[in-house]
Amino acid sequence: MNWFEQKILGLFVKTKGKLSARILAGQGLIFMLHRVLPENEREKYTLNRDLAITPEKLEEYILFFKQHDYHFISLDELSDWLDGKIKLNKKIVCLTFDDGYRDNLIHGLPILKKHQVPATIYVTNCLPNGTGLLWWYYFEEFANKANRLILDSSIRKVEFCWKDSNDAFSQFQQVSEAIKSIPSIELRHVLKSSFGLTDEEMEKHCREISLTWDEIKVLSDETMINIGAHTMNHVSVKQQESELVKVEMLNSKLEIESKIGKKVAHFAYPFGGEFDVCERDIKIASSLGFKTSTLNQPGNIFKTNKSRKQALARMPLGNRTEAERMNNYMNGIYHFSVNGFKKEKYS
Repeated sequence: MNWFEQKILGLFVKTKGKLSARILAGQGLIFMLHRVLPENEREKYTLNRDLAITPEKLEEYILFFKQHDYHFISLDELSDWLDGKIKLNKKIVCLTFDDGYRDNLIHGLPILKKHQVPATIYVTNCLPNGTGLLWWYYFEEFANKANRLILDSSIRKVEFCWKDSNDAFSQFQQVSEAIKSIPSIELRHVLKSSFGLTDEEMEKHCREISLTWDEIKVLSDETMINIGAHTMNHVSVKQQESELVKVEMLNSKLEIESKIGKKVAHFAYPFGGEFDVCERDIKIASSLGFKTSTLNQPGNIFKTNKSRKQALARMPLGNRTEAERMNNYMNGIYHFSVNGFKKEKYS
C-alpha cells in the first residue's frame, strides 16, 4: 500500500466507513469456513483452532447479519444475480464450508436448518475416500513432540528447526509452501517419512473427522445445502502441471455427481491464496462449466464480478472475528486495505 492509499484508508477509518461503504461495500460477502466444533473440541487445537467455529458463534453471526438486514442466499442465486437473471433488493451473505468435515453435518446443519440459511459445502474427494493427507494437523501434533522437520522430495530437501511449538507454528507458512510444492505423486511418501506416520494412521485420522459419502448424500438432500467440488486430493493447483489440475477438478466434480445424483456447479480452489491459484487455473475451472469458483483471498462482492465468476473473493469467518473487523468487512474498509480500489481478483 503506497502513501496515497494509506491516506485514503485513514480517511475511510476516520469517517467510520461511511465513505468506503458507498464505493466498496458492494452487494455483500462470501464467507469461508471449515469446521464447526464445540469449544471443548475446538480448544484441543492451537495451530488449527481457527479452522473451526463453534455452533454458538455461527448462530451469533447469522443473527447479526439478519439484524443488519442482510439476506442469506445460495451460490446459485449469487450466480444468477451476477448474470442479471434475478434482482437483489438487500445486501447478501453466502456461507461456504471447505473440505468436507463430519462436524458440518453434526454441529453445522442444525444451526443452518434452524435459521433456514443456505450454504455450500465444498468436498475434496480424498476425505470421504479416506485418502486425505491432512498435513496441517500432522504438523501441529508433530511440532508438540519434535524440534526438527525434514521434507525431502525430488524438488528439494528442506529442513525446519524450532525451539518450541510456538516457534514451529510461527514457521507454518514456510512449511506450508514447502509441502504444497512437493509433486503430488510423491506427497504421501514424503509425509510418511517426514512425520513418521503409517498409511493406516493417516487413513484412521482422515476417516475420524471426514464426512462419508452417505453423509454427503444426506447433506445434499437438504434443500438449503449445495455440494461443491474441491479437487480430488486437496492440491495447491498452481503448483501442479496443467493436465493434473484439469484431472483434479474434473474428476472431483464427476465423482461427487455420481455419489449424490446431482450436478455439481460450484468449485473452490484448495488453500486458495496467491501461492495456490493462477490465471491458468481460473481458465481451467471456467472450461469445466462451473458456475462459480471461490478463492481464499479477501474481498467484497460486486456486480462487476460477473466477468470473474471463477475467481470470487471470500472473507474468513471464525470465532475470533471481532466486531470491528466485521464492520470493516461490511463497509468495504477491509476490502480496500487488501485490494485498494480494485474489485476483481486476477483482472
